[in-house]
Amino acid sequence: MTAPTLSDEMPDVVSRLRSAPWPSARSVVTVLLRRRTYGNLAYLALAFPLGLVYFVGLTVGLSLSLGLAILGVGVVLFLLTLLGVVPLAVAERRLAAVLLGVDIDAPAWKVTDREGLPDRAMGLVLDPSVWLGLAFLLSKLFVGVAAFTLLLTLLVPAGVLIATPLYYRTPGVEVGVFLPVDVSRELSLYFPWNELLVGVSFVVRLTSWQVDSLGDALLMSGLGVVVLVLVVNLLNAAAWLCGRWARLLLGPSLVERFG
Repeated sequence: MTAPTLSDEMPDVVSRLRSAPWPSARSVVTVLLRRRTYGNLAYLALAFPLGLVYFVGLTVGLSLSLGLAILGVGVVLFLLTLLGVVPLAVAERRLAAVLLGVDIDAPAWKVTDREGLPDRAMGLVLDPSVWLGLAFLLSKLFVGVAAFTLLLTLLVPAGVLIATPLYYRTPGVEVGVFLPVDVSRELSLYFPWNELLVGVSFVVRLTSWQVDSLGDALLMSGLGVVVLVLVVNLLNAAAWLCGRWARLLLGPSLVERFG
């Protein structure tokens, strides 16, 4: 039996993408009631601190190994840095499984399949899974920055809207929609009828609105709940992309899949 090639696998990959289930209206509305949602949010929240630790540790290890290569110590440090990728990749697969619900098959690490220190060192350096894991760990910082930005810019405004009844009467605080000037626009619709021109015309006026009663504050809070539901669905989509990225780089390497 011959191993599948990339050309053989591509139609299957495309068909899986096309058949991927889209969220239903019910799943969109009930997003805050699902446990998986909070796992997704936890994964996005952890991405930045973990990514920062990975990036600093790996770049320091690789740069020091390059600088000390002439002394021979750099080679050992380089191998230790690559060896550290293995448990970190295993931990990231576990994290994706627990928080994102994404099961990722473990790659066949060559460093564990060989015997003898020289063979294991050679297997470590030549293992595509190690390098793909290294790429994932280094990219985690950029994923974390994007995730942190999304969490901050999307969740905070929704939370501020929801909490309106708690602070709308605070002295010095003004809550509402404030425009520099009122905006008025005339909208018209006409159509010919016999020799007449029949139509309708009305004026739309947008003006500032300040929350000055509990009813207005509750209305603003309800708007915040709607915004929160939409925002969390967007964050779930971002977590889904993170899961696909983890499966691509932390699973069996491309050589094992298509070679």
